[in-house]
Amino acid sequence: MVLHGRLVYACLPLLVILLQAFQGSFAKGSCSKNNGGCGKNALCSENRKTSAIKCTCKTGYTNTGSAVHVVCKDSCTIKNGGCGPHAVCSHHAKTNAVQCTKKAGHTNMGSASGDIRKGTVSVS
Repeated sequence: MVLHGRLVYACLPLLVILLQAFQGSFAKGSCSKNNGGCGKNALCSENRKTSAIKCTCKTGYTNTGSAVHVVCKDSCTIKNGGCGPHAVCSHHAKTNAVQCTKKAGHTNMGSASGDIRKGTVSVS
């Protein structure tokens, strides 16, 4: 029994080094493999302390799932991306952010919320 105890004690530093090495490599590779299980329209991030994976929708996409099961859909397909009923929802070419463009025959009332209305406005 004494010999067994000494053998374990002698190998302990090696075991600690191996465990630290594997823990670091597993934690670093989680998001790099299959985007951490996040969908193609989501970004994967990882908590370094807990190794928990977090999926966050990319710009221009909205989570239609839950906090645990993230499902990222094109924001323009959900309530016209927040644009008014007389606007067309699209995405900025570089940032992919939602942008509202007035439809023909409608005027932008100057609202940042995409309040685009039919007709013209007379200012007195």
